[in-house]
Parts: sequence; C-alpha cells; structure tokens
Amino acid sequence: MKDKLLRLLRDRLVWFVAFGLVLFAFDWLAARRDAQIIRIDLPLVEKLVAQWEGQTKRRPNARELDALIEGYIREEILVREAQRLGLDNDDVIVRRRLAQKVEFLLADNNPPPMPDEAGLRDWFDENRDAYNTPEKLSWRHIFAASREEAETLLRRVRDTPAAWQGLGQPFMLSRTYMRQTRAELMQLMGGDFADSVFAGQTGNWFGPVRSAYGWHVIEIEARRAPVVARFEPIAGRVAKDWGNAMAEEDRARAWQELRASYDIRLMPETP
Repeated sequence: MKDKLLRLLRDRLVWFVAFGLVLFAFDWLAARRDAQIIRIDLPLVEKLVAQWEGQTKRRPNARELDALIEGYIREEILVREAQRLGLDNDDVIVRRRLAQKVEFLLADNNPPPMPDEAGLRDWFDENRDAYNTPEKLSWRHIFAASREEAETLLRRVRDTPAAWQGLGQPFMLSRTYMRQTRAELMQLMGGDFADSVFAGQTGNWFGPVRSAYGWHVIEIEARRAPVVARFEPIAGRVAKDWGNAMAEEDRARAWQELRASYDIRLMPETP
C-alpha cells in the first residue's frame, strides 16, 4: 500500500490532474464570489441619471438618485437570482424580448446617406401608390334577409326615401359608413360587395347587393375622387419613409447573413 502511494506521488500525471482540480476550484470560488458583487461605478450612475432625465426632463436630487441606485441594486439581485434558479429557461416572454433586442442590434447604426432630391423623387415615383389617396365613399344601407325582401325594400325606399332608417332588418354592424376605401369595404363586406357598391351611382338607392351577411339596398351619399400625391408637400414624409425602408432592408440583409451562419437540421435525420 505504501509503495503504491509513493508511486502515485511520483507520477507527474497525478500531480497535473491535482493541480488542475485546484485551479478549477479556485476559479469556481472566484466566480461564485464575483457573482455576489454588484459594482456601482460612475458610468452606471450617469446612465441611471440619463434615463431619469429622459423621462422627467430634469436631473434627480440626492434622495431620488439614492432611490435610483437602490432600485438598480434590487433589480440586479433579482435578475441574478432568476438566472441562478434557471427561471429564464423556456420562458416565452424572456425569449421574445431577447429576440427583439437582437433584431434591434441587427439594424445598421450607420444608415446610408440621404439621396439628393432627384434620387428621393425617383424613390417616391416607385412607391407612389403608398402616397396616393384612393377613392372613398360615404354610403348607407338597408339590410334584408332575402333577395325578395330586398327588392321590396328598394321599391319602398325609392317612394319614401326619408323613411329609410325604419325599413329592413336589424343589422349587427353600422347602417351608415363615412369615407370608406375599397380595401376597407372589401374587408368588411367582401370583394364582390365592394365592387358592386363602388360601381353604383351617387344619390340613388340601388340593389339588391349581396354580402357575407345577407342582402342590402344601398345609397351612396358622397363620393370622394382619388387624389394623386405630389412630392413637394410631403417631401419630409418621403425622406422619413425612405430611411425606414433602408433600415428594414439592412435588417433583412443582416438576418439572412445571421441565419446562414447556423446549421439548421430537421430531426430525425435519415441515416
């Protein structure tokens, strides 16, 4: 037994392993001790003050600064305890928040220089549909449970237009709509309904027109013609939109590069 112990003591590998274990223990103890240390330095205090000024538009007094520091200490301790307990694992809210922060970091902090007026006009022309004001209708309707009822209601409302509100069946939505675009009407009642209404004549009751809800008798009260946008009155808005579009392109490009750096595998793999 004594000889075996002496041989182990002379074995360099044993000493190497033992020395490594000691270093690991010291490193573990140092990390654990460091995890219990919360450092309050000048850059941190300046950051807390800047956040306070951004919200209140004034500098904090001494009592408020103490409260800010104590609040940071409380938050830091609770966050570290949450991490130690593994509470951040598989938490949907935490995962989404982290993903949002990375998406923000993907945006280029050095956007391309703003183009000159000619370049901005070219971009405006390429995206003119986003600035044009579409045709809009103000209309009202009488709701019917069947086509036959709608035809009867159409004859009655043409004879006595002022009585339109008392005619027809109750309708779960509004009976009058103001300044609606075709897209809004399509979303509300369906595409065929929107096409029929926008093809109607202003000031006359017409129908029956079918929607997803049933049958309608309709009057267009007013029609606002589409307006083609001009560059000069909205140049500032166009410049802002151009910057947003370039930032979105940068984020999309950065995301594609980031995704390409990962090996995506669908499991289980075929041997």
